[in-house]
Amino acid sequence: MAANKIKRALISVYDKTGIVDFARALVDEFGIEIISTGGTATLLKENGMPVTLVEEITGFPEMLAGRVKTLHPKIHAAILADRDNPQHMLQLKEQGIEPIDMVVVNLYPFEKTISDPDCTFEQAVQMIDIGGPCLLRAAAKNHQHVLVVESRDQYRNTLHFLRGEGVPVFGQDRALAVFRRTTDYDSKITSWLSSSWPRHWRSRLEFLELWELTALRYGENPHQPARVLLNPADPKELPRGLNNDPRGSAKPMSFNNYLDSNAANDLCSELVQSGNSRDSCVFVKHGNPCGVGVGEDMLEAYKKAYLGDPNAAMGGILAVSFRIDTGFARAVLQSLQAWGKDAGAGAFFVEVIIAEGFEDEAIEVIRTGKRWGADVRLLAVPNRYTDPPSHANELDYKGVRGGLLVQSVDTVGLDEDEWKVVTKREPTDTEMTDLRLAWLVCKHTKSNAISICKDGMLIGNGAGQMSRVMSCRIATWLAKENGHADKLPGSVAASDGFFPFSDGPDILMDAGVTAIIQPGGSKRDSDTIAACDERNVAMILTGTRHFKH
Repeated sequence: MAANKIKRALISVYDKTGIVDFARALVDEFGIEIISTGGTATLLKENGMPVTLVEEITGFPEMLAGRVKTLHPKIHAAILADRDNPQHMLQLKEQGIEPIDMVVVNLYPFEKTISDPDCTFEQAVQMIDIGGPCLLRAAAKNHQHVLVVESRDQYRNTLHFLRGEGVPVFGQDRALAVFRRTTDYDSKITSWLSSSWPRHWRSRLEFLELWELTALRYGENPHQPARVLLNPADPKELPRGLNNDPRGSAKPMSFNNYLDSNAANDLCSELVQSGNSRDSCVFVKHGNPCGVGVGEDMLEAYKKAYLGDPNAAMGGILAVSFRIDTGFARAVLQSLQAWGKDAGAGAFFVEVIIAEGFEDEAIEVIRTGKRWGADVRLLAVPNRYTDPPSHANELDYKGVRGGLLVQSVDTVGLDEDEWKVVTKREPTDTEMTDLRLAWLVCKHTKSNAISICKDGMLIGNGAGQMSRVMSCRIATWLAKENGHADKLPGSVAASDGFFPFSDGPDILMDAGVTAIIQPGGSKRDSDTIAACDERNVAMILTGTRHFKH
């Protein structure tokens, strides 16, 4: 809108910092009439400015201790009228309403109020602004004719605009800022209510507001446009977890990078949060773990993870449970020369490295040590592995054509109190340690999933198959293909779902597996248990399934 068209401004602010000087400039420089309410009007009058009270326009007093002040047709019609619409202007004239050309409003400090640990429910509710967002949104909707100012930080820029010194699209920019601000404000209220009320599920589902964080080059494939969206009401915010490169890289995160990084970060986090005190490393490719290792030191863990499937690790995502130093950085860069070539790998690089943090020298080593190091994304996730997991308000969303499927997050991990040894032989302590690892790896592998582990290392992973018996074949075949045939005797296996027949366990036992963990629940569990007893193999039933689609 043109600055010279502003004749009347409605000012009603909670934060009164700078408002006197700003209002005085509006009056003295531009002759703008000030309309105001409550404490704002009192402050402006005390400073010698002429003010028209809202009740003088509406003919109605403020009510309910100030909860109702500006919610009146004579205010909102004055803001919303389209000046280019003759019918709108005629209706204003018939009702004796003068247009309002500027709205200056900031909102009650809801976020600041609830940040106080002593804040009561009643205090928080009192800070939910109603009239403010209505005024802002009305002005922003009609931004072609009404200038809206939602923050004291914009007083100076607004005066520049009125003096003809600002950008021509200033009004459009302020309108966009309003909708962002009111969306954020509402999302904070929604998130707080979700955590305050027992029935948070309903609250969360009734308000799913997604913000565009960034555009991506493309989606899963080059012909698919893609964007990153952020749910501001979700406590597991994307920027805190997977958008925090400590020095940046030449390449932004891709659609597939985000998916695989999320998968790698989740598994690595759970390995630590499950009580494992050893260092952990995870490689993920196309959504599935292809290398997992735990060890007494970071290099032992990394070597196990990399050698699990060195060909699959190439171009994958690496997540580790520790802060990366220069020694570890050099080891990653030299993976192919140190171990990969002897294992049959032809090349190596990683797309993303996720860690608790990075020493400055380690970042320098990575960025300059190999040509691909300049492009690898380095994601720092401090405290994500050591902080206790909190999933109370988290929901898991999956897209379908035209809608979303929503479920609670799978929080069940090593629920060992519910596990039952159903065979004659119990697992040894060594087998039990590997069974815990295999169970968590299997949980984070796409169904149908079979994960084989030995000595703190994933040696074969059968993922995403239509039949469980095929997953068993793939897992054992991969173990042999990647040079782990000698590790199969005495290994353990996990299955994310029950075995419908004993043919799957037979394949695993033929390969050398000596302990199996699975949910149970098949009508033929007794056949599978008998097959294990016949071959002196231990079996645990967890009672919990971990399908992952």
